Amino acid sequence: MGALPHNQVPDGEMLSSEQLQAEIDRLRPLADMGRMSATVAHEIRNPLAGISANAELLREVVTSGPDCECVDIILSEVERLGHLVSDLLYYSREREPEIRPLDLPWLARTTVDLSMSEAERAGVELRLSGRGRAMGDADLSRQALLNVIRNAVQACRVGGCVNVTVTDGHISVSDTGSGVPEILKERLFEPFITGRTRGLGLGATVARRCQRRQGGDLRLLESSPGGSTFTLQWPTA
Repeated sequence: MGALPHNQVPDGEMLSSEQLQAEIDRLRPLADMGRMSATVAHEIRNPLAGISANAELLREVVTSGPDCECVDIILSEVERLGHLVSDLLYYSREREPEIRPLDLPWLARTTVDLSMSEAERAGVELRLSGRGRAMGDADLSRQALLNVIRNAVQACRVGGCVNVTVTDGHISVSDTGSGVPEILKERLFEPFITGRTRGLGLGATVARRCQRRQGGDLRLLESSPGGSTFTLQWPTA
């Protein structure tokens, strides 16, 4: 049997040229929105870096009192906006992945280090164990793991714990939070779906997108009132 025509839909119905053009016209604004999001994110990143750098300098001078709390709020909000900008960039970018051997313990250790300050502020302990290797794109992998760890930290209360476990081709992230609400489980990886009052709900979406672009995946392995476990998977050599 020959290949199906490019304008044939899966159920066998043929799209007319007018229908194809209508579909193109429907999708074009979405593509334009993606490009605009990437441009806006790039434009926001530089001013944010300047605000952060100056706030850090101010924080070295102001060491106590209400002014100190104000500077800490500025730094916290700048960091939050920085995460949103990164999510928008990784959601919209389409560069080809660079597939190379990955040292997963190194990837996990460096990403945990990046997450440590946020975890300390939240009163959450980060634990790392295991070893293994995989094949993937280091940049996409770090962003995916960073988002998963960040979500795990945010799911925990003070005194909670996030365990990052490495095996060949996998990194599992387990938290001691309250679990993923049942109503969100089926749509957890859709964009703009979140159970929180702040944020765009892109963290899990971007993480899975990063994984799938390099031939891997991200899954919710288990979730209960005692916590959740997410598993990032990569191809192995």
